[in-house]
Amino acid sequence: MTKAKMTVGDYVNDSYALHAWILDNLNELDISKDKRSLLSVCAFDTVIEHFLGAITLIKSKIYGSAFSLVRPIFETFVRGVWLKNCAEDAELVNFQKDRVKKEFGEILKLVEGLEAFKSGSLSSLKKQALSAMSSYTHGGFQQISRRVKSGTLYPDFEDEEIIEVLKISQMFALLAFIQVAIEVKRDDLVQVAIGKLYSMGLFKKKN
Repeated sequence: MTKAKMTVGDYVNDSYALHAWILDNLNELDISKDKRSLLSVCAFDTVIEHFLGAITLIKSKIYGSAFSLVRPIFETFVRGVWLKNCAEDAELVNFQKDRVKKEFGEILKLVEGLEAFKSGSLSSLKKQALSAMSSYTHGGFQQISRRVKSGTLYPDFEDEEIIEVLKISQMFALLAFIQVAIEVKRDDLVQVAIGKLYSMGLFKKKN
């Protein structure tokens, strides 16, 4: 079965299998109690939990709530990378008090200054989809306009849209897992996870 012919149910099943794989491997890792490490790993774990939330909501056909998780998944991943690699010690303290002064755009710029994120793909995603992500998360038009189908109150989401949410959630869950594996120096798991990004069609190899 090719990816083009896969149904929403197929993607849900793949997503549950991926989450189980991530969880099995996370449970084996010895996480440092260092403040920077612990804060970043907890952020990445939140991304993975949101991934499970999105799958479960979609399986239950609670699509609007699943779509509302895309922005938190994206932004929490970016903040996790910032905490791990960019935040100053004083900013870690402020983060623990929910008093970070940097805007998200500033945080993203610092993250994309890192070698691993210099492609600018995170900024591209923000530019292309942030408005829609915000609308779904905060009850904007994108969210509210999909509450009626054939004159009846019923969530009206296309399969292609639902599959896209599952795919982007899969991608960030794997990227979050990779960051945790890097933190604990498990390059073997990093390579397996990267392989999954390509085999699941979430990343494409450059020609």
